[in-house]
Amino acid sequence: MPVREFFTGPKQTVLRPGELIVATRVPIRRGPQDYLKVGVRNAMVIAVASLAIAVDLDARTVGIGLGSVGPTPLAADEATSWLADRVEWGDSGITAARADVDRFAALVADAARAIDDHRSTADYRGHAIGVLARRAVRRASGAAT
Repeated sequence: MPVREFFTGPKQTVLRPGELIVATRVPIRRGPQDYLKVGVRNAMVIAVASLAIAVDLDARTVGIGLGSVGPTPLAADEATSWLADRVEWGDSGITAARADVDRFAALVADAARAIDDHRSTADYRGHAIGVLARRAVRRASGAAT
């Protein structure tokens, strides 16, 4: 089952009583991958916002997963398709123009469905996920964050 179908709502999945996950499959991709988060501390703390990026240099695709900015983990498909069409594809990473990185960050922020809660405001989460998207692309290109 694709992970997009597994999570159905806040703290809810498709698992029925008595069911157990016994394995997950994660495809191997050739290219930079990273995980970034904003939280009170770097370790053992629920993120205010988080983002994972996986660049597939062979398929020339970019995948983004967003956490803590919606009722379930989210993808940013429009943003990743847009970026994949604009980057330069290298042997070990991608290169993107600064304006394209900024537009990508805005598209990722638009994909968020953040809420206000005791950890953060929706506005801050939206801002933070855009910053993380920008940093993720810079890291995937080998540039300083």
